[in-house]
Amino acid sequence: MFDILIEGAAIVTMDPGRPVIPCGYVGIHDGKIAETGDFPSDENKTARLHIDGRGKALLPGLIDCHCHAGHSFTRGSGIVNTWLEVSEDIYYRCSTPEFWYAEARLAAAEKIRFGTTTSVNIIGGHPRIDDPEIIDAHFYGAQSLGARTISGIGTSAGPWPKKTRKWHGDTFTEKNVFPQDAYTMTENVVRKWHNTNRGRTYAVVVISHFGHKEPDSVELSIEQLTKMRETADEYGTLIHGHAYGGDIAFVEQHCPGCLGKDVSLAHCTGISPEEIEILARTGTTVVTGPSTKSHVRARCPVIELMDAGGRVVIGTDGNGPDRTFDLWKDLRIGQLLHRNFFHDASLLPAQKVLEMVTIDAAKALGMESMIGSVEVGKRADLILVDIEQPHLYPFFNPVEQLVNAASGQDVDTVLVDGEIIMQNREIQRGCLKQILAEADREFKAALKRGGYKDTEFFGIDAGTL
Repeated sequence: MFDILIEGAAIVTMDPGRPVIPCGYVGIHDGKIAETGDFPSDENKTARLHIDGRGKALLPGLIDCHCHAGHSFTRGSGIVNTWLEVSEDIYYRCSTPEFWYAEARLAAAEKIRFGTTTSVNIIGGHPRIDDPEIIDAHFYGAQSLGARTISGIGTSAGPWPKKTRKWHGDTFTEKNVFPQDAYTMTENVVRKWHNTNRGRTYAVVVISHFGHKEPDSVELSIEQLTKMRETADEYGTLIHGHAYGGDIAFVEQHCPGCLGKDVSLAHCTGISPEEIEILARTGTTVVTGPSTKSHVRARCPVIELMDAGGRVVIGTDGNGPDRTFDLWKDLRIGQLLHRNFFHDASLLPAQKVLEMVTIDAAKALGMESMIGSVEVGKRADLILVDIEQPHLYPFFNPVEQLVNAASGQDVDTVLVDGEIIMQNREIQRGCLKQILAEADREFKAALKRGGYKDTEFFGIDAGTL
């Protein structure tokens, strides 16, 4: 007997043969996919719970390989030129554990409702590294709704020291933090949180700027890279960070051991042909964010990286002032960016971009044996998409139609480890209205602590704040 039996769905498996089962079933037992096949089958299947999959497409849960915790509270701000400075001010000097807990739950609810079952999160823009209560609050909030989360902290970009505030009601105490604090705190976080929550919560080691950036010295940049590599090796965690043109060559020259299959780097815009070769040779994953502003300054050479044998996956870079966690939109934006550049509409076909948020993303995380496809023995991280809608009908070519037309709003049901965490678009582990109310309260409290006014913070470029 199965724990759950989903019957009648069009199944997009994403397994090695990439077959699509036009009308199939998936049996789930003990959190794993126990059986799949055509529906109806030759024999009766029994289960404790039956889910009617007719009118739905079933896929592996989507995987977002680059997100930022905290950013959900700053979207819509209109901030452009001073985004990093303002967000760092809010995160380091205006936030509390309650802020981070509420924001993590808001972000988790958004991801789940968009069909994302696994995400990689940097806690802050450049990681906040001074207060263990804040870090714990994020992890508790992120895992509370049932999704699989990979979050972490690590080294931040300068200038140093960073002035932080710890709030006690309406008053606060201040202290300065230094790179050594990042090294100690990162190890403590990894030791406490990595591979917990029955395998749904993991820690990642963050190198916020993966290379050298002023005002940090070359020596400090090398030290940060080396320390984070040591921590990742000791605890068996992934390394994640941001990189741009020149950074890969710098790391190859000074810390070549900091590249590798356990490393994923967001953006990689403006990188050189030499750096493309380095990334492909070392097996380092590139996480391209089609919606991010980094593409305004330079292009991530996705096609060239793939031609060189490199792995590229897609991340939302969510949330920022102008984006969401809806990976579906980024599939199409990513296609459009590179097709326009090369004037070639055949690039990045639907099958490939869907792989970039499922099985390829799972490989980037070293989790391809667990998630990323609908295969017997894998964890039952699955989503059901409502296809009985005008923009998806008539439904006869699932991969093309889902990539070309679906959005996060079409996701109906989400399972992680065989647990239903959303059904009929209702979050199962929490009250959405309460999550929204808590988020609104904590965001307004943070603005008040920083002396920001709604009329200043929203709708303009806050360059004069």
